[in-house]
Amino acid sequence: MAARERPLLERLRPARARADPEIVILLYTPLLAIIFAFIAPLLTVVLEASRMDFRELATSYYINPSLDAFSNFISINRLPGTIRIDVNGFDMGVIGNTLVNSAIVTAAAAAIGASIAVLIGLYRFPGRRLLAVLAYVPLLIAPFVNAYVMERYFGKSFTFNTLSYMISMITRPLFGENVVIEFSGQAGVALAQTLMFYPIVYINALAALGTVDATLVEQAINLGARGWRLIRSIILPLIMPGVLAGSVLVFILSLEDVGAPIVFRFHKMMSYQIYQYFQSVGSEASRPLIAALSLLMLLFAAIPLAAIRRYLSLRYYARLARGAPRPFRGLRLGPRGLLLAYLVALPIVLTAAAPQIGVVVLAFSRKWIGPLPDLLPPGRLFDNFATLADMAGVVRSIYNSVTYMLEAIVFIALLGFMAGYATARARLPGAALLDLLSSLPLAVPGLVVAFSYYVFFATYFHGTFLDPVLFPGHVLVLAYIMRKLPFTVRSVFTAVIQTPKELEDAARSLGARRAMTIRRIVLPLVWRGLLAGLLLSAIYVLSEVSVSITLGGLKGSIVSREHAGPITFAILQLTTQATIVAGGTQPQAKAAALAVVLMALEAGVILAASRLTRRGQALVTI
Repeated sequence: MAARERPLLERLRPARARADPEIVILLYTPLLAIIFAFIAPLLTVVLEASRMDFRELATSYYINPSLDAFSNFISINRLPGTIRIDVNGFDMGVIGNTLVNSAIVTAAAAAIGASIAVLIGLYRFPGRRLLAVLAYVPLLIAPFVNAYVMERYFGKSFTFNTLSYMISMITRPLFGENVVIEFSGQAGVALAQTLMFYPIVYINALAALGTVDATLVEQAINLGARGWRLIRSIILPLIMPGVLAGSVLVFILSLEDVGAPIVFRFHKMMSYQIYQYFQSVGSEASRPLIAALSLLMLLFAAIPLAAIRRYLSLRYYARLARGAPRPFRGLRLGPRGLLLAYLVALPIVLTAAAPQIGVVVLAFSRKWIGPLPDLLPPGRLFDNFATLADMAGVVRSIYNSVTYMLEAIVFIALLGFMAGYATARARLPGAALLDLLSSLPLAVPGLVVAFSYYVFFATYFHGTFLDPVLFPGHVLVLAYIMRKLPFTVRSVFTAVIQTPKELEDAARSLGARRAMTIRRIVLPLVWRGLLAGLLLSAIYVLSEVSVSITLGGLKGSIVSREHAGPITFAILQLTTQATIVAGGTQPQAKAAALAVVLMALEAGVILAASRLTRRGQALVTI
């Protein structure tokens, strides 16, 4: 009977359900927009790089695989009353440093993130909720200031850094000597990036763990698999897609990160070389070289992405968002596990959360030069925040950010809904391509996007409203739309495929056009997913770093009242330019105050988005 009913239902379904004009518009509008505003600029990088003689990149300045690269990796010096340990890392050239450093950061972040995810997601123990909250803290982005605080904790200092100060408090009474441990150069960059990026692996692994059916774990336990054997044979294979997806994102973030190289003054990184181009953008002689470096960075990001592309697709993401049919309730952690949790996992998570905590403390301080910050007196605790309101350049950056965000979010809402709905419902040529391209911006380094936009629009739209030299704000908004569109597309796609398609088919069979079906049926059912995606897109527009500090800096520094830079550009300027003095406090303290405002917005938006969506979806979206 069912076999006879199915063809009948297919005949009753309107013929235009598959290729009506509305679905054609919904599918091809975002597809063409992405091709124009994302793919075309990337192709100009390839064309520009073709002018470069790549043999120049084979010199030791760019690639240095010799043992000399490790000659200053670590040095130990004994001074009167002090043992000094300098951890400098290696210098394998611009390209070698970037690749090897990213690989080290990715491996460390994968190990830490997956371990913390298994501990929190698989076991129940006292303090678990606190550990879970602390693991999320590094996700509150405080660009540049958190790297500055890390330098205060672990980097070079005229006196003691915080780590050396705490160690010496123990060694001085016991042995009569201070122990100074300082991280600088590549080692400082790797340490900072690992602590900043490991939560990316953590949230993806935890979301993957949330899809594991309790039946599988219970059967393994009944057959005698416990402890490490259970984790190795059952849990790790099941969450490996999430670990791989998070690891690839960490690798890409490490490739493009410019904050840590700036703060730790390690400039032989590809990201810093591309960033430096925008500081002297009038010199076009270096454009082929920067294009070549951008192309290499794009290829380095694309290779691991291609290897695990099915784990970054919209459909895999939606499966994570649905969760397991019967979630696992957790095992009790034994004595050895408790020791590992409290003596290993907790110190690592606390260390990773310490920079964000330090940023908050610095925001209420006069300065932080030695091992500890110099707090403002109780009556002047909010001086840094008040001073920001009196700095015209900072106020302008806040105005720019809000304006850019409001402009971008309108187009993100339209294109994001169209792409998410069309990818879920369309059965036309190009649907699979839209699925791929709508996630691609997450995997392309932001500095590559910034350089490609500058070259593309300065070349083909010179003198128009899209010329980045004349109107950098317009190009910046377009970059924000493309870079943050995937968050909304993912949320809409997940909400749509979890909505019964039979409701739409019933409306269509009664004569309703797709536009009315979307307005009366789809939108009331998916608005939570759309709003959650828009909230996340909005907050990541505000906290965007790579394109903000490059394209946003084309009209001067925050000293100018008419600059085009957003909030993150102002934070960079305050963090790195000690000449900006106002209110009698350190510029970095005012940068921290501005970062605290940004972190508060991020925390509120992430919490709201998590409440609007399912737990797994919120975790993966971040």
